[in-house]
Amino acid sequence: MGNQGLTDLPMKIKLPEPDAAGKSHIEELIAKRRSLREYADRELSEPLISRFLWATQGISSKGGLRTVPSAGALYPLEVHIVIGKGSGLEAGIYRYIAEEHSLIQEIPGDMRTKLSEAALSESMIKKAPVSLVISAVYPRITSKYGKRGLRYAHMEAGHAAQNVYLLGVELGIGTCAVGAFDDEEVKKVLKMPANEDPLYILPLGYI
Repeated sequence: MGNQGLTDLPMKIKLPEPDAAGKSHIEELIAKRRSLREYADRELSEPLISRFLWATQGISSKGGLRTVPSAGALYPLEVHIVIGKGSGLEAGIYRYIAEEHSLIQEIPGDMRTKLSEAALSESMIKKAPVSLVISAVYPRITSKYGKRGLRYAHMEAGHAAQNVYLLGVELGIGTCAVGAFDDEEVKKVLKMPANEDPLYILPLGYI
């Protein structure tokens, strides 16, 4: 009886530490940044997934500051990753835990088709080996800044997405920021709580 329910615990994965030593000048990465919609049929490894997650919301200082600026260091964003079959990790939907640089599996199985359907049947989301979904928990920031906090959250999402783009240029991995989707359908696919709202979908794949 003492072990009852242990099998129901969500899968938790400690990610490899990201390699922050790039080879390119930042100006070169900015100049080459493009939105890319076609991806090779090739998996993304766990170390690469680790680097992209760290770029979006990873801890980058001993004091807990992150890789993107956030008003009041309140960090209203959440990052999910939708992983398909044949990728570096088991297929499913995971939530990124920035403080531990780890993933918690929330939904098992390949959910790319359902996410694509929620995004007006955008085919690149279905075909990409993985997609990042950036969302916001607005009360974290509106509790201090009121309605202005909504703007701050959106600004932060833009900072995070640009990090993904620039890292992709460095690694030969393309992305295209998707904002055209049915909010409620995306929330259903990812089983987001009521206080969390999706902002971006970023499919990722080798070019």
